[in-house]
Amino acid sequence: MRGHLAGLVDAQGRLHCPCRSRVLESALTLRLLADTGRHHQARARLHSFLESASAQPGGSAPDRILARAAMTRTPLPRAEDNDALAGFRHHTAVRKRMLMDTVLYLTGALGTLPRRAPEAFAAEGLHSWKRPEMLACRLIHAHHDTAPVAVADLEPLAAVLRGKRIHERNHLSHLLYLFALRPYRAHQRLVDAGIEQLLATQGADGGFSLSQDIDTWVTSVAGLALSEAGTDRALLDRICAWLAARQADDGGWSFTEGVAQTDTDTAYTVLTLLHRHSPARHAHTLERGHAYLRRIQNPDGGWPVYLRTNPSEAAMTGGAMTALADRPRANAAAIASGARWLIRNQQSDGTFERGWSLSEGNALFRAAHGLHAALDHRLLDPETAGHARRAVHRATSYLRTTQNNDGGWGHRHGSPSDPISTGYALAALGPTTRPTVLHAAGAYLSTLQQPDGGFDSVPDTASPRPIPLDLPALAPAYVLRGLTHAFPTPAQARPGQQQ
Repeated sequence: MRGHLAGLVDAQGRLHCPCRSRVLESALTLRLLADTGRHHQARARLHSFLESASAQPGGSAPDRILARAAMTRTPLPRAEDNDALAGFRHHTAVRKRMLMDTVLYLTGALGTLPRRAPEAFAAEGLHSWKRPEMLACRLIHAHHDTAPVAVADLEPLAAVLRGKRIHERNHLSHLLYLFALRPYRAHQRLVDAGIEQLLATQGADGGFSLSQDIDTWVTSVAGLALSEAGTDRALLDRICAWLAARQADDGGWSFTEGVAQTDTDTAYTVLTLLHRHSPARHAHTLERGHAYLRRIQNPDGGWPVYLRTNPSEAAMTGGAMTALADRPRANAAAIASGARWLIRNQQSDGTFERGWSLSEGNALFRAAHGLHAALDHRLLDPETAGHARRAVHRATSYLRTTQNNDGGWGHRHGSPSDPISTGYALAALGPTTRPTVLHAAGAYLSTLQQPDGGFDSVPDTASPRPIPLDLPALAPAYVLRGLTHAFPTPAQARPGQQQ
C-alpha cells in the first residue's frame, strides 16, 4: 500500500489527485451548453457520461433524476426517497436546501422554484466562493420570479468571471455564476468565455466535477499516512518541501493551488506532517501555521473550517488540537479550550456531528486524537482530563459496538462497510483495542486490496455537504493511516503519538 501511494507522488512531491466526474456539475453543464446551440462534441461526450451514470446500478436516486432531467428537459416528480438532503442535519442545511433546489431547477428536474425570503441568500461572514455563489442563487431566483435586478447586483459576479481562471477552482460556483448572468445580454461575452474555461476541464469520461483537483489537501493526507508508516525519507522530503512552499500569506493552506481561501482541514494535515518528518527544517513554516490556527480559533474554543466566527466543527477542532500539540506548551491554552469544546459537543451516543465527511468515523478519530494529545501532554486540569478520558471512551466504545459482521465499518451504524470508514475507525481505536476487533478489520481490508496495493471505496468526502466527492487517493491513504495506528511497529511509534 505504501508503494501504491508513493507511486502517485511526482518528482516535485505533489500527489496529483483529479476528482472523479459527478452528475451534479455534469448535468448543469449539459443544460448550460444545450441553450447555446454550440459545443456539439462536448455535449455529445457529456450526454454519453450522463447516460452511463444514470444506468449505474449503484447510483443514487438524485443522480438519476439530475441526469435524466438534463438529458430530456422533463421535470421529474420529487419523491422523498429521491431527496439528496433527506435526513441532513447541519448548520448549513437551510442554505444547502436552497442550493439544491436551484440546481434541480436549472437542470430541469424541478419545474418551479419555491419563494424564499431575502435572508435565505445572506452571505455575510461566508468564505470566498460562497459569497458570490449566494448572490448567483439570489439572481437566479429573482429572474425566475421576474423580480427587478439592479445592474450593480450583476457586477460582483462579472468581476469574478473576469479572472484568468475559474474562481477559487470551484466549478459548481462557476456554473451558478454563468446561469445567473446568462439572461443579461451585456454579459454574454463573459458567459461565453466562462463556458470555454469550463470546457477546458472536461474529463476523459466526458463529465465534470467540483474541481479539477484537490492536490494540496490530498498530498498532505497521503504524506501523513506515508510518514506514519515509515516511508523513504527522500520521498517525504520532497512532499514536505512541496507543501511548505504552498503556505499562504496568512500562514494557512488552501485545498489546492490557485485558491485564496485557506482552511483548518488542510493546515492540520500539513502541519502534522511537517512536524513529524522534519520540524527543524520547517520551523518557521510551523510557527506561522500554528499562529494561523490560534488566530482562527473561535471564542467558544472550537475551530471552524474557514473563518473565525463560522460555526465550530468537531473534525476541525480535533485536527487543530493534534497539530498544535506538536508544540504543547506554546499552544496549551488553545488546546485546552478545544478539549472543552469537544467534550461539550459530543453527542449522547458518543459520536460527533459529521462535517466534510459522510462517515461518522472521520470526526470520531480526529476528536479522539485531539483529546489524546491534550491528555498525553497533561494540558488539562484534573476535572477536564476526567471528562476527556470519558469522551474518548464513549467514542471508541461506539466504534467497537458498531463494527459490522464482515469486520468493517460504514458511513453510519448499519451502513455497508467501506475501506475509508474502516480506516477511520482503526485510527480512532488504536492498538489497545481487543485483538479480535482489529484482526477482523484487517481481514476485511485484505479482501478488498487491489493488485496494485490500492483500495477503491464509496466516496466519503462531501462538497458541498452532503453531496459526495470522489477522490480516489483518499481510500489507500486513510486505510494506511488506520492500519498504522492499529498495528504500529516500534519503528513507527514516537513519543506523544496518538493511538
